[in-house]
Amino acid sequence: MKPPDEVNPNFAIEKRRAPRTRFLRPAHCVFNSGCSNYSALVRNISATGAKLMGDELFRLPEEFELQMANAAGAVMARRVHKAWSRTDSIGVEFLEPEHELPPGAVEPSVARRF
Repeated sequence: MKPPDEVNPNFAIEKRRAPRTRFLRPAHCVFNSGCSNYSALVRNISATGAKLMGDELFRLPEEFELQMANAAGAVMARRVHKAWSRTDSIGVEFLEPEHELPPGAVEPSVARRF
């Protein structure tokens, strides 16, 4: 049996450490000690990272907190590192396990957007 790249030269070999799952959930990229944030859309996610889409995300610092609602509606947060960036999207690597934010930890104006 031939390797996939010999059968189809356009076949992309998977190089990711963990398989991605399609995801479509709003999120906030919080930085500057919680004083600044960008809105983003999580397009796909894995055990090790995620792809975010949004305007001017390339301007984010190298590390920030990613906040998004889980399936139950609780706001979860994770510290992330920017792995790559393009004009309209960035890839992030998770630096720590997710943790739930206390109800008063998210500004009401930000919480309404989840």
